[in-house]
Amino acid sequence: MAIDRGLLPRVACVLLIACGPTVKTGAGPGAEPVGVNRMPVSHTPANGGRQVLLGEMCPQGAAGRPAVAPLLMRNVGWTDNATTVSAAIERGSVPRFVVFGVDGKLAGAFDTMGSVDVGLPQQVAAGAYAGSSPCTYGAAVAAKPKPGEIATRAEDPKCGAATNSCGLAVGEVTHPDELGATPTYVTGGACLSGDALAVDIDGDGRIESFPIAGVLDGTRSPAAEWSAAATSTAACDPKFALYDIKLAADPDPGKPVDPKSVVTMDVLGVVDLDGDGRRELVLALKFQTVRTIVVYTATAQPQRLELAGEATSFPR
Repeated sequence: MAIDRGLLPRVACVLLIACGPTVKTGAGPGAEPVGVNRMPVSHTPANGGRQVLLGEMCPQGAAGRPAVAPLLMRNVGWTDNATTVSAAIERGSVPRFVVFGVDGKLAGAFDTMGSVDVGLPQQVAAGAYAGSSPCTYGAAVAAKPKPGEIATRAEDPKCGAATNSCGLAVGEVTHPDELGATPTYVTGGACLSGDALAVDIDGDGRIESFPIAGVLDGTRSPAAEWSAAATSTAACDPKFALYDIKLAADPDPGKPVDPKSVVTMDVLGVVDLDGDGRRELVLALKFQTVRTIVVYTATAQPQRLELAGEATSFPR
């Protein structure tokens, strides 16, 4: 389903105000985006068999209550199809999401209780969230905290301004009655070194440097492939999340940069979602009137990332 990048935020907000959230309960005690300007995507990782659903958890996503907007799902392969991710929610296939903080540690857990229509192309998960704000860092919060257990975490103001205090959430795709131990997700970091994003994709200690200009194609849309530079060095401190990276199109000779051509990129997380030993890059791209979330994955080699999918989350 093609979406006009310039009209999406207005449409989503109108639907949210006019209709309000409609709640549907899941198929069991728990319940577990839409492709933008492209056909549904499906990439099969070379290794790893973890089935997961990636989303964005907003503490006030559904009429002031916690909710998770599902973005991409990895089953046989990756897909950003709105119907597919909505079906996983409505079936109750992801009873619990873990939510990451800005440091890559667990900030809390979200237990799904049903689905909600908030005007997005996909249904979002409604439920209960226990833990700290996704915009915090510090001691990790247990996925199943004991009574009275409190982790001390501090707030990162840059995160709140960039994400509206929302954060990455990931949950295993499973049967609603088979909620088991929370998987371990290996996280990493990225940093801006000159005009490149430096990140260790496969955890071998060697940096891959991806020119930030390469994340957009000639039409200023997310590139289908993003290749690392031949030389990979970095003089920066990698972090799980980065904010406010400007991507400006080359101006015409003798003319200033057109503000409308500037795209802001946030690195929302560096994490191995599918368990194949290579970390995915989760990015938010903020265009003039719309914000989308994209996932890049290395299916063959760490020097070449492929676009696993693109989705829209809660309106800003």
